[in-house]
Amino acid sequence: MSRLVWGAVALLVLTVAVALAPAGPGGPFPEQALAHIITPTGTPGPPMFHVEIDADAGNGVGPCDPVDTTAEVSGTHEVAVCITNAPAAVATIFFDLVYDDTLNQCVDEECDWPSRCLDDNPDANVGETLGSGLPTNPDLGSGSDCGVGPYDWNCVSPGFDVPPICDNPYTTEGDARLDCLGICGPYTSPVNANPWPLAVVTFDTASAGIDTLTLKDVVIGSAPNGDKIGSCNPAQGVEIPCFGATLDVQEWTPTPTPTPTPTPTATPTPGGAVGGMAEPPDIESGAAANGPGVSVAGAAAVVTAGAGLLVMAGAWYARRRRAG
Repeated sequence: MSRLVWGAVALLVLTVAVALAPAGPGGPFPEQALAHIITPTGTPGPPMFHVEIDADAGNGVGPCDPVDTTAEVSGTHEVAVCITNAPAAVATIFFDLVYDDTLNQCVDEECDWPSRCLDDNPDANVGETLGSGLPTNPDLGSGSDCGVGPYDWNCVSPGFDVPPICDNPYTTEGDARLDCLGICGPYTSPVNANPWPLAVVTFDTASAGIDTLTLKDVVIGSAPNGDKIGSCNPAQGVEIPCFGATLDVQEWTPTPTPTPTPTPTATPTPGGAVGGMAEPPDIESGAAANGPGVSVAGAAAVVTAGAGLLVMAGAWYARRRRAG
């Protein structure tokens, strides 16, 4: 289902939610659009804001603080999609982050409907674990008028669209896609000029090169009056500027896990040998090396008796000579 249809369905869902929730103000008015370093060509509606990519989400205080337009990366790394000068609380996020999948690769997380795919890749900033544990403040916030939970955001709806996906198989380039909807208010994300993260995408570097990250098909919907903040690449309605980033990807080879060396096991051999070596005499049991079954004491007795016999034989021989 196209994002244009998905946006219409989302608008209908939010309109019904607003009508049924007395304490909940209105929802977003999603349409379509966003990209890399796009300068608005239409007439922007005040106040103007923009969406940008932070090339190093782990740098500084946290994602989007500061926003790095370039970064040297290697191994596992994370980039953030940031909003700056937010004129209203956010209630809808659509974006595609385009990258070179020969330089950067990713692992798609598995999620299901009950979890609403809030902690996925891309990972929506709803106050849960962000990426590999990056700071989540400030976050998208929201109320609990729908009774679903502390964060009434949904990043997948059965029959509407795909869950978050970090490498869209239907595109020729790498495409990390996120479609999230605030089910109902009150919406509580920051309304100020400071950049803060909408979501984080986690990558692993695959080969060296320069990767130019861009944004497309971005829509940011606002609350409480159901206004659309803006869109770009392509633009519909209020066009906003969107800024990409550049990654200097370094060669990276995962460190292999060392294979333990097996300990050799001694193998008994016939004849009392172990591992091809003759066993030494059993000194403790008193066995002599040249007399199986003869103790050391017994061997000493034999030697003493032999010496006695020699002495006796010598005395007998001497007497014979004197007698002769």
